[in-house]
Amino acid sequence: MKEIALLLLALIACHLSILAQANHFSKEEMIADLKLLKNELEETHATLYAYSTPSEIDHWFEDQIKNIPASLNEREAFKIVASISGIIRDGHSYIYPSAQHLDDFFNKAPLFPFDVFLKGNKLIVVEDFSEELQIPPGATLVEINGLKIEEIQAEIVGHTCRDGDNEQYPEHLFYQFFPAYYSYLYGFPKEFEISYLDKGGSIRAAHIMGKTRSEIRTKRNAEAEQGIELEVLPNQESAVLTIKSFDKNILKQDYGQKFKKEIKRAFKLIEEQQIQHLAIDLRDNQGGELSHGIYLMQHFMKTPFQSVNNYTKLKNGETITLNTKWDDHFKPKSKYHFDKAVYLFINGGSFSCSAIVANTFKETKRGIVLGQMTGGSAYVNGGAPNKLLTLPNTKIIFTIPRTRYNLRNQATPLGMGVLPDVELESDPDRLIGETDNYIRQFTALTKK
Repeated sequence: MKEIALLLLALIACHLSILAQANHFSKEEMIADLKLLKNELEETHATLYAYSTPSEIDHWFEDQIKNIPASLNEREAFKIVASISGIIRDGHSYIYPSAQHLDDFFNKAPLFPFDVFLKGNKLIVVEDFSEELQIPPGATLVEINGLKIEEIQAEIVGHTCRDGDNEQYPEHLFYQFFPAYYSYLYGFPKEFEISYLDKGGSIRAAHIMGKTRSEIRTKRNAEAEQGIELEVLPNQESAVLTIKSFDKNILKQDYGQKFKKEIKRAFKLIEEQQIQHLAIDLRDNQGGELSHGIYLMQHFMKTPFQSVNNYTKLKNGETITLNTKWDDHFKPKSKYHFDKAVYLFINGGSFSCSAIVANTFKETKRGIVLGQMTGGSAYVNGGAPNKLLTLPNTKIIFTIPRTRYNLRNQATPLGMGVLPDVELESDPDRLIGETDNYIRQFTALTKK
């Protein structure tokens, strides 16, 4: 479902009061917000210095303050704050515009009415929710309101969170939640002048009116989706277990499911069906409770395993090691346990808990990893509980992770995700109900 990462936005919009704000801010107001942000980050951000030194962070703030104009609007203020994503390089440091902007996004503003997919450097239309229905699925977008897609991509990705120097996650967010991120940097245009390439390679033009989120949701395919779903393939010996989220609230609210109940049911069926080859699909799974990731792995790991080396938090600027169960070795389940061939599907949307699962899977050599490098780090992960900081003047919302999961004995600044054993190009086929290359590769491997 396309709404997963926007759940946090919904929670923010629901729980924060909608505050009236000026359209423009003075230099002094912007400086005050930046100074407050710096202080809060230094006091509570658990992974602030995972990839940057204190002097590099200081230099960024000094440079921004020095170059602030006398007056700036909401989007200009947001771009300044969001540009810190490339310095902190922590994927859990989500930055949102004001609660008023989020309320407009969820309730009344016109939005870009398409689902899109980034394949290489091409932004491809997956589904059209507009009234005009001029742009067919499979078309490649070239320009939106006079800006080339390459410019829009560079702008959005450059102002979006990521783990280390890995751009897989911001690129995933760019296309998976394009209407939201487009609105952050370009506002809410009522109309969209779009140029695109059709499947034959001819350039076309379309004039499209924006649609509200409720209008888009109404037109979206109404078929019931499952957050956790087991599909037995036609050969009856292979199955794919798709897990869209490890987050209990998302599973409950969006899909009406409970994680452990669904996982137990799936592995019971796997045992009954005598499945020989199991693929676990964590593509686009942005994480959730680590306990759920551990529970999943207990159903297929062959020996006790450790996922987190140590777990810390920042308190008043001091790192404190927390004594929790997360650095324990976990034993495999005895009931409904799968000990045959396992494959893991990952991509740039495999983040946080999904990256921890993928890292454990690969380090224990439990099976073959297929796909693209995870968006989540293979070394250091930020985590909840988070602090939601609303800057007093601009009302920009900054998510500060308070805890840090170190996946290596000696934390390294190398900003990479979990690498696949078999690299596959991602494609939009699965989003339109067709068999994609992950399934084709999985099927081919099971025949060897």
